[in-house]
Amino acid sequence: MADTTFDSINLQDCLTRWRSGDREAADELLRATGKRLEKLARRMTRSFPNVRAQADTGDVLQNSTIRLLRSLRTMHPETTRDFFNLAAVHIRRELIDLARRCRGKAWLPFDVPGDSHPPVEPAADAPPDFDLWVRFHEAVDELPVEEREVVGLVFYHGWTQIRIAQLFQVDERTIRRRWSRACERIREIIGDDRV
Repeated sequence: MADTTFDSINLQDCLTRWRSGDREAADELLRATGKRLEKLARRMTRSFPNVRAQADTGDVLQNSTIRLLRSLRTMHPETTRDFFNLAAVHIRRELIDLARRCRGKAWLPFDVPGDSHPPVEPAADAPPDFDLWVRFHEAVDELPVEEREVVGLVFYHGWTQIRIAQLFQVDERTIRRRWSRACERIREIIGDDRV
């Protein structure tokens, strides 16, 4: 089944027009990917209970989108793949900044009406380890490009490895190897086996 929010031909057309100086192309690009970016922001916000108590999905989405728009002024992604990698970078940076600002603040569960996914609650005797999360997101930036792309698409965008293999036009085993190596490198970088 085709994912109409990721119609590669239309998105590629928007990127090409943006690189040619068409200022409206960025608006079209964000409208075309808005629902997917909102879903991504919601998913990521749920994994940060302390952040979620301080900022809702809309805050994460808005701030990430502002970051993305700022970078689109100077950077001109050539492909939809480049665009989604850039979006993942900005969501990751927003989450790192939010986690740092929320460090040490009391954790309170934040219930969003109609949200079928309640916040992830930490164990009663262990506060959330936001330093670990910050180190995790920073470690993603240190990965080699191909591994960082796979982590971005799997972790931040929720893509399957099969779909990534199709996008990259490689065998699924190649994507599994990149994912495995990336997970191993992240564990080494942050020095924690829980990841």
